Amino acid sequence: MEEGKKKAIMIAVVVACLVVAVAITISTRSGGGGLESIPAGEMTWVKCGNPDCEAEYRMSKRDYLAYIQEHQKGLNEPPMVCQKCGEESVYRAEKCEKCGIVFFRNSVRDDLPDRCPECGFSKLEDQRKRAIEGK
Repeated sequence: MEEGKKKAIMIAVVVACLVVAVAITISTRSGGGGLESIPAGEMTWVKCGNPDCEAEYRMSKRDYLAYIQEHQKGLNEPPMVCQKCGEESVYRAEKCEKCGIVFFRNSVRDDLPDRCPECGFSKLEDQRKRAIEGK
């Protein structure tokens, strides 16, 4: 193939990739995926990391995510002030549907974020298995 035709084809491929990338970016940003899309009554579990407190409670998921969005400086979620002890030591948590304990997300290293450190149950894993089985 001629050198000129190769260049033209390569340029066309690069331009097509850029157009697809821009289209994907626009479609994902303009989907209304912000805080307003979270139902007003939706709740999330949080837990205090202070060993003298260890309070566990539910709060508005919208309020939680708004706080994180406002205070996040790096990759890690910033702690919130605990309603019980007043320390900046509250992080998002999960409540195991099998054994009922409340634990910090990502408690089991290199695993699903909702894997229970007590009994090993993961709702995400369970949902995936059911989807594969067609249930």
